[in-house]
This record gives sequence, C-alpha cells and structure tokens, in this order.
Amino acid sequence: MSGTQVLEQPAERQMIEVSIVDIDVHPSPRSPDELRSYVPDPWRTTNWSNEVFNAIGSPVYEAPNKAQRRDSYSPVGGPPCSDPVFSAKQLFGEAGVDYGILIPLTVRPTANPAHEAAVCAATNMWLKDTWLSKYNKHGRYYGALRVSSRDTDLAVREIEKWAGDEHFIEVMLNPYTDTPAGQSRYHPIYELVSRLGLPIVLHANRSPGMRLLSPVGFSSYFFEHHSLYSMMYADHLVSLVFEGVFEKFPNLKVTLVEGGFSWVVPLAWRMDKLWEEIGSEVPNVKRRPSEYIRDHVRLSTQPIEEPPNRRDLVDLWDLMDPGQLLMFATDYPHWDYDAPREIGRFPREARQRILRDNALDWYNLPSTRPDVPLA
Repeated sequence: MSGTQVLEQPAERQMIEVSIVDIDVHPSPRSPDELRSYVPDPWRTTNWSNEVFNAIGSPVYEAPNKAQRRDSYSPVGGPPCSDPVFSAKQLFGEAGVDYGILIPLTVRPTANPAHEAAVCAATNMWLKDTWLSKYNKHGRYYGALRVSSRDTDLAVREIEKWAGDEHFIEVMLNPYTDTPAGQSRYHPIYELVSRLGLPIVLHANRSPGMRLLSPVGFSSYFFEHHSLYSMMYADHLVSLVFEGVFEKFPNLKVTLVEGGFSWVVPLAWRMDKLWEEIGSEVPNVKRRPSEYIRDHVRLSTQPIEEPPNRRDLVDLWDLMDPGQLLMFATDYPHWDYDAPREIGRFPREARQRILRDNALDWYNLPSTRPDVPLA
C-alpha cells in the first residue's frame, strides 16, 4: 500500500419515504424570559415593555388545565412542547409523524402594533435559533413565520427579512383582528407571500383583552369561545372570496387551522347561490366561490367533528372532497390532540392525501427524509 492515506468516505444516509405531515404543532419557550431575551431594543429593556410582555408572553394558554396533554411535560421541566428533544420523541417517535410544522402562539395582539411586531421578530429569531437549527439536526421541523396582523408595513418587512429561509414555509396572520382578512390593508402581504410561494395560515391566537371574543360580543365561558372558532374562520373566508383576493392574487394559498371543516360545505353552497343571484355587486369575483375555495384554501383535520352517530361523518364525505381540502394536524401538545389513527375515520382513498400528499404539495416539501436519529 502506498504512503498516501486514503480517507474513508462517509456512508450515504438512507432516505425514508415521508408518510405523515403534521401541520399544527405548538412549540413554547421554556419561560417568558427565554423569549424576551430575543426581543429587540428598545422593547426588551423598558419597564413598560416588560410589563406588557408579561401579559402576552406566557408560552401556555390561560385555559382549563393550561390546554395541554398531561403527558407532554418534559422530564427536564418547562411547559409542554418547550423541550424539542422530548417533543420529538412523542411526535416523531411515538406518533410516527415525519414532518412537524411549528406554529408558535407566543404573540398576542396588543394596543401597540410596533411592540407586537417586536415580539413577532423575537419569536422568529428564537424559533430559528432553537427548534429550526440547534434541535433540527434531523431536519424534520419546519416553522410558521409570525408577523403583526395590524401593521402591514412591519409585517412586510419581517417577511422580507426571512425570505428564502428554507425552514419558514408559511406566514401566520392572527385572525383576531378588527378587519376581515380580504380587505385591502392585507394585500401587500398577499402580494409578497404569493411571489415567495409561502401560504398564509390563520390560527386561533387569543389575547388577554380578546380572549373570549365572539362574532357578537364577549362570551362568558371558554367552552363557548372554543365552540365558535369556525364562525371566525367563516368570516375571514367570505371576505377573502368576495373582496376578490384570489382573483387578484391567483397564486395565494390560505390554510385555516383548528377551526373544524364540516362548516365549509353549507357555507360554500350559500356563497355559490348568492353569487349567482347578486354577484353583480362583486364584479371582481369571476368564478363560483366554491371553486376559489377548492383551489386556494386548505383546512386542518383537527378538530375532527364527532357527531353522536359516526355514520353521519361518513355521509359528509358525499358532500365534500376530504382528499382535496384537508391536511392532517395533531394540535400537539394540546388537550384535544388527534393522533394519526384518527384519519381512519376518513374514506380510505383520501387518507394518504390527507396524511401526506396535500401538505407535501401545499408547502413544496421533499417526499423523502434522511434517516437521522432524533437525538
């Protein structure tokens, strides 16, 4: 053998076909202080800011049992889903999920949109630095970029800052706003995300002042509020369609997460009927509303409607195409978590599209992943 040393080449990693994509995972900082450390000045250092941040920066819901699965608390401490390694074991190891899309709920609407935008910026930097980098050697975490829904200019700047980052694959707008999502103030955001190929995601994200807001005022109980998520999403969807947003931005994609899905069917019927009769009021709407929904909107499976007679759920599939409209979600680590086995309720021919294909297409994700240990 010659004196020249031959370096052994590393073995090529085995690739695994993706089977399950979870579009709704909620990571938390270990404490408000962890997230606060990423908040840019002057917001991080002012006493006023710290007081406001304490009001909105809690990494867990203020709801019964903190709205968390009791087995989701990490052995090393901290709130549920604040330990990326332990969460990976539950989500990827036990549940069998291949990709988890992270939607942090750390940002609450505030009276000061600049401060809200600063917390959004901090959330994005924290998520990138931890879950999407340090704890993402396996490459199975992706993230939603948080932006302020109340200041379009600040939202656009934050999106531009992260444009091209492979780990941020959608942009979240908070649906608790004073303006329906179709109105013109949001259009610069839609123009930018359409150009970048990033879907918009709407996800319930209460604030201290709006925590139990319903379409007709404030509810008395969390129970009421939780039952009405679909009404909020319906308002935004009708606005998006009849303001002509999908006609103006033909590449825009909108994901509605954690609001149920059966309500879309009768709403689409009603929208189609009204468009046929009084559609002249909205000349920018050139197609049937149900067609815009089919082409531009996707909904999460969680929470799955559970009628007393489960046969009624089967009958629903005759009225909608679940393999077209739905993407799988666990809502990990919350109390109403849905395991992948829940997809067994859906028609057999739709299950693969719901569990995998729709999300791979919607987010342009690779269909295979490296076989890398979780820790």
